[in-house]
Amino acid sequence: MAVISSAGGLTPVDLEVIIWLVVGTAVLFAVARWGIRWYVLRLLWDDAAVAVAVLLHLSLAVMYRYIIPIMFELDKVAKGEAPPTQAFLSRAAIFLKLQFAIIVLFWTTVWVVKISFLIFYRNLFASLREHMVGWWITSGFTAVAYLLCWAFQLGSCVPISHYFILGACETPRDIRYSNACLYVAAAGDIISDLMIMGLGLRLLWNLQISAREKIALGAIFSVGFIKIAFAIIRVVKIGATARHVNPIWLALWSMIEASVAIVVASLPSFKVLFARGRRRRSEIRGAKWSKTGHWRSHHRHSNDMIEPLDGGIALDGVETRANGDEENQLRNMHVR
Repeated sequence: MAVISSAGGLTPVDLEVIIWLVVGTAVLFAVARWGIRWYVLRLLWDDAAVAVAVLLHLSLAVMYRYIIPIMFELDKVAKGEAPPTQAFLSRAAIFLKLQFAIIVLFWTTVWVVKISFLIFYRNLFASLREHMVGWWITSGFTAVAYLLCWAFQLGSCVPISHYFILGACETPRDIRYSNACLYVAAAGDIISDLMIMGLGLRLLWNLQISAREKIALGAIFSVGFIKIAFAIIRVVKIGATARHVNPIWLALWSMIEASVAIVVASLPSFKVLFARGRRRRSEIRGAKWSKTGHWRSHHRHSNDMIEPLDGGIALDGVETRANGDEENQLRNMHVR
């Protein structure tokens, strides 16, 4: 293979190191999430969804490990810095097939993370009919957005078999559809994230709790804004124009966004560590005053603030503006 230079200052080694660093970070956060959940009580189905996302993400990293040298060689050929040899054309054909699979795997990884949040809210809203309406609307939009990604990707080169032939998808129509796929996927990704966050924030609006508690819960429900920020950065940095997007920058920012999605899905579980530490400090302070005071403090926590089943903020005992089933459901459910 020809000697591969850098692309915009980024070398193959740089790209591979960054990819494995962000993937490793995502895996560490996911493992920490599972450990916290298991330590508190048990793993739930939304944890299984995150596990699927991690496996898909690792698959992406392995595939990129194989095609990174080809991507940089392709970049040199496209710039006229190297001749397109027959051996290169064979490698390019492999790259195009893997690139198609990588794009689909990237979407699937990000959408499986969304599913983990939807599973969580499904459990939370099990008997809250008013909130379940919003859940079904959000789930339906999320599914449609994922299918639109497929539709635009399959229509980005006609016939689709030309997608796997280097230089066969260079018509203005093909480039337009290929770039539209990027923007449609990003729009569906961002809007579905906003809708999913809206499920929790709408529930928060009906809780009669202190401003401090609302801020804490609001922060938990709003962690998706971190993911949205990186989704926007990805689109801006890739910068679809009159040509196809650069696969090197697509690889970099796609892997970063997918890693951030897994990290964001894991962050709320860490709340239980801070909650337990704060509770323990409160009990120690109570013990300094009297044994009776300590017993009352412990008694209050053990009944009104039952440990969250999924390693997060408990809503037990929280008074809401709603009555009946909604209030009873909130008293028996726990926010991650």
